[in-house]
Amino acid sequence: MGICVSCRRRERKAPEKRSVPGAGGTAKGPAAAELLPRRVDHLPAMANSISNIKMTNPIKGIVSKRRKRYMKDGFNLDLAYITDRLIAMGFPAEKLEGVYRNHIDEVCRFLEQMHKDHYKIYNLCAERSYDSSKFHDRVERYAFEDHTPPNIELIQLFCEDVHNWLNADPRNVAAVHCKAGKGRTGTMVCCYLLYSGQKATADEALQFYGTKRTHDEKGVTIPSQRRYVEYYAALVRSRLQYTATKVYIRELVMTPPPMLNGGQCTLELTVSQAQPPFKVPGGCLEVRRGGGTGGTGGGAGAARVSLAACTPLRGDVRVDVHHKPKMMRKEKLFHFWFNTFFVAAGVGAVRIPSPPDSPNQETFKLTLNKWQLDDAHKDKQHKIYSSDFKVMCNYYLAKCHQNI
Repeated sequence: MGICVSCRRRERKAPEKRSVPGAGGTAKGPAAAELLPRRVDHLPAMANSISNIKMTNPIKGIVSKRRKRYMKDGFNLDLAYITDRLIAMGFPAEKLEGVYRNHIDEVCRFLEQMHKDHYKIYNLCAERSYDSSKFHDRVERYAFEDHTPPNIELIQLFCEDVHNWLNADPRNVAAVHCKAGKGRTGTMVCCYLLYSGQKATADEALQFYGTKRTHDEKGVTIPSQRRYVEYYAALVRSRLQYTATKVYIRELVMTPPPMLNGGQCTLELTVSQAQPPFKVPGGCLEVRRGGGTGGTGGGAGAARVSLAACTPLRGDVRVDVHHKPKMMRKEKLFHFWFNTFFVAAGVGAVRIPSPPDSPNQETFKLTLNKWQLDDAHKDKQHKIYSSDFKVMCNYYLAKCHQNI
């Protein structure tokens, strides 16, 4: 670029031409050497950057929250060894989801490198699956819904499968996962620890799993899932022969009532079971309505829902409690799962005197405190449920209960 002396305007000069080596040009010396090699030099650095992203990806740490991660041997996985032969891990995801969860290719690389030909995966997700051929088709599925407990029959089948696999070769390992690899995974892993005799009680198994899987020792936190670990512990400890006993719910009593609308509450109770399903319109649900107010029913400061004609219940049962304000949509309060066999066997329930109108009925009461109720246990500040809140559910055994 030059400057015209007469008008002081800048004049542009055409850029000097440089020839590219190998393209018919004649450029020589350092100037020619600067053109292409620099682009090639960036490739190793780029590869290292990608590797570093995989190892230090902060998104993965955020998603895994307080779950422990395996961050050595070139891996960064939401995965932990519960024992030397039991692995708990997050879902092996693909595509974009693999950026913030365990990428399926990384999980495959880990298992092939650490346990080649001696691993088997157990998928507990009911909502999703993946290409099992990536793992040489050594994938078994024992599926149940998120935030729910597994049925007792499924627990037994899972434990037997894992036990047979581990006993087949001392080098074999079992990798168990759900979506996050914590709640459902922990429920089944704890049951296996009981089945195999590695832990003697539900509390021992749950505490051990929490320590191994998380930094805050909070492994299985959903009350109903913890209850089913306790059920299975009783099954193993007492060598009970499981049969799905038929029972009826007589009434549900809450004390003290939830703090809603100045202490007043109108309750709606929904009872559902998976097998066999209720055959009623709108799905496998049966709705029973009842009213309760603070200071009435079941003693002072209690709310009651009485069921005059409940459908017979058998096996795994879910009870949902809703609040129905006037002129407003109903609000979900809490829910809980129980199994009819264990109620009748006195596991977590006690036998009580028969009611005057049915003197020959075997009657049981299941009492659950606030921390044993799904959703209610999240109210740590006692804004809705007082610290001494509890639910008492009275059942009676069918006279000719049918075992299936």
